[in-house]
Amino acid sequence: MFNLPRGTLWLTLAIVAVFGLQNALEGASWRWLFTTFAFISQVFWPPGAGAPTAQGLMTLVSYAFLHADFMHLALNLGFLLAFGSFVERQLGLVRYLLLFALTAAAGALTEFYFAGPGPVALIGASGAVYGMTGAAMRFMFAGGGSDQRRRALIFVLVFLGLNLVFGMTGLADFLAGASVGWKAHAGGFVAGALLSFLLGTPRRIQML
Repeated sequence: MFNLPRGTLWLTLAIVAVFGLQNALEGASWRWLFTTFAFISQVFWPPGAGAPTAQGLMTLVSYAFLHADFMHLALNLGFLLAFGSFVERQLGLVRYLLLFALTAAAGALTEFYFAGPGPVALIGASGAVYGMTGAAMRFMFAGGGSDQRRRALIFVLVFLGLNLVFGMTGLADFLAGASVGWKAHAGGFVAGALLSFLLGTPRRIQML
């Protein structure tokens, strides 16, 4: 835990702290936390409004710190620790935190766009975590030989393919017992891969 780079450690501690706060609050306080910081489409862009609200823009990132339950939290933190720490070592602290914020926003915006006029409520770091995974795959692909590139490409295709199958068939919702924002996953992943080209040149990576 203490060998993690600073950004990943800070994000992990912040997400765990918010989860603890969620479980400590009840009633009106609990509802305030979610209605203020979760990404809610009607708050982000109220019907008939010409532009997103200031609160809505904030929730493009703040929703990533809220989680539905312990399993939701554990899965996202597992991916963040595995892929986020790797990406931070490639980008450095500031660009890594920027990537987290931008991919979280990309995930929420993707879910919002494909929902159309329907209401959307989104919590969880999955969009940003998938963004880290997309960036990590790009760095792995660029940092080694042909065998490493092939493994990275296979991982990307399997990763996105499973997300697509689980999302379109509803299997993810069934297994999770809740609605899963698979479009936010895909949006975050693609954004992470693309932004990694803008945010930095990867170091050469040796994989065992």
